[in-house]
Amino acid sequence: MNQNNWNILPQPSEKVVRQLSTQLNISQFMSTIVAQRGYTDPESAFKYLQPSVEQLHDPMLLHDMDRTIERLQDAAFGGEKIVVYGDYDMDGVTSTAIMVEALEVLGADVTPYIPNRFSDGYGPNIDTYKKLIADGAQLIVTVDNGVSGQEAVEYAMSQGIDVIITDHHEMPATLPNAYAVIHPRHPEGQYPFGDLSGAGVAFKVAQALLNEGQPVEDQTELPTELLDLVALGEISDMVSLTDENRVLVSWGLKQINVSPRPGLTAVLKNAGKKDNEPVISETVSFKIAPRLNAVGRLGDASLSLKLLLSQDPDESTAIASEVEAINAQRQEIVEEVFGSAKQMALSEEYKNDQVLVIAGQDWHQGILGIVASRLVELLQKPTIVLSLTDGVYKGSGRTFGDFDLYQFMNTFHDLYDTFGGHASALGLAIFPEQLDVLKEQVRLNSAKLQIHAKPININTTLSVNEISTETYEELRLLEPFGTGNQQPVFGLQQPKINKVTTMGNLKQHIKLALENNVEAVGFNHPDWVPMVANPVGLSFAATLGINYFRGRKTIQLLLTAINTPEATAENAAHKKFFAQVYKFIYAHQDLNFAQNLDKIAEQLNINKNDLNIMIQVFIELGFVHVTNGFVTIISGAAQKPLTTSITYQKYLANR
Repeated sequence: MNQNNWNILPQPSEKVVRQLSTQLNISQFMSTIVAQRGYTDPESAFKYLQPSVEQLHDPMLLHDMDRTIERLQDAAFGGEKIVVYGDYDMDGVTSTAIMVEALEVLGADVTPYIPNRFSDGYGPNIDTYKKLIADGAQLIVTVDNGVSGQEAVEYAMSQGIDVIITDHHEMPATLPNAYAVIHPRHPEGQYPFGDLSGAGVAFKVAQALLNEGQPVEDQTELPTELLDLVALGEISDMVSLTDENRVLVSWGLKQINVSPRPGLTAVLKNAGKKDNEPVISETVSFKIAPRLNAVGRLGDASLSLKLLLSQDPDESTAIASEVEAINAQRQEIVEEVFGSAKQMALSEEYKNDQVLVIAGQDWHQGILGIVASRLVELLQKPTIVLSLTDGVYKGSGRTFGDFDLYQFMNTFHDLYDTFGGHASALGLAIFPEQLDVLKEQVRLNSAKLQIHAKPININTTLSVNEISTETYEELRLLEPFGTGNQQPVFGLQQPKINKVTTMGNLKQHIKLALENNVEAVGFNHPDWVPMVANPVGLSFAATLGINYFRGRKTIQLLLTAINTPEATAENAAHKKFFAQVYKFIYAHQDLNFAQNLDKIAEQLNINKNDLNIMIQVFIELGFVHVTNGFVTIISGAAQKPLTTSITYQKYLANR
């Protein structure tokens, strides 16, 4: 990653920084970062740094909330059998737990139902609804799903079984004919914040239900015992951690740190959390969520729900051990499938594709999204990973940079059996006879695309001597970090590197020992290993973290990008060769390179492997595209340094 991809954020005026620092009693360093986030006056900055109950919105502003509360109270006090119909991911499981615990406070007869990813699928399933009704359900409450379930909801309502939908997903043009629909972006609603997760929506229902619709003036008037579940759901679903989400998640994380549920205590112990290590948003994202999500990916997510609802430490320990074993199995499956998918993606057939469609057989459906994300990280291309199961290819796609993968793939919607998603992620199913057609259409329509990495926003540059545990602790005031409130990123210009170590079974991680007892680590970047083999003149973009080891806390830089040095004599020579090849391509666009590669390499006096690498670099930089062996210039392509190409960085490192 080259510094040309670094975006140094504008620095606020000295007046703003001084005012924030003086009135809020924070350092000028902190004041700078707060102001960069748009909080330039003391009042808005204080609200940002000190989430309070006044920042929460009235749940009665949600459409149909009054009908919902009345119906839930009638069902609870009337002894009706209520089924809470959830979802198998973390947000769905926590939403279910929130609604179940809130209804149990009223003494309701409530039963949770977590659909199975493979047999039920996502959202209301008509066959499952029929079974639930046959088993005596008198009221169905959906959480984290429902707005796309017209058929199942219509059936239940026709049988005299009311359905209350609570959801946050994209709404179809026509909503189901349910008894009530609670959604923060309902077109007839008045709710001022639209980015609640499923757990957030469930909590707002619980808040209104347990306060009988009355406004709250103090945090103690809220069902605070549910806030830990809200934090888990909202962080894992990557909703915006701004507005009231920031309040709910902040309080939820505090609750986990002060009084964690037995299930969370057991999960965190298995995850290796140290006694002096606080639970922050990163802990949820990398230690809790992957484990609880693994259960729903491979089997029945009801086990995760049981873990969260349990109040018995011994039972929780036993369930957490099951969860840990399932997560280990998930990791093994991911590595196996990733290995196969990576081999295909790097093959001759796919190496020139701008958008990858990788298809295998009998790959586990529950982990294809993870594999797609890993391939995107490795190859820096939008990637769709499919697996043939029961006669249909099903899978997930993840985008790269700011490319709208959903819009692009929606162009071919006539080829799919099912299709859905958003700009950065999607899911689809396609019959085998249509797969080759899809691949060809994707290749044809993506050949001239220029897909760029998102710029890395750098708050400011720091020297190693300015980094300390005190700096990190001050930055924790900005927590919780996540979507809409990203962790600050700092640039370090050519720090002195005393030692380089590789880590991991595949040597895919690096650790650098810097001056001032500061260490820097980079995870899952095998492409960085050759770059640091001769670590002279490297610059980094990094976030700050803490390493907890044997009761000690040491500051740690978490690398997000490495800049390779330019302008050495050798690099200048390389540039000359690349310019020579580019000129040749420009003059021979009617020549089939695939059929004449040996002759072209001989004419240019370079070896065939180097010629292939140079063409791949030009493709990555958007200078050329390749069709049926012909290499053609993309007219009007923006000028970019060679070092912005990952392939070029590897080429330099291995010379």
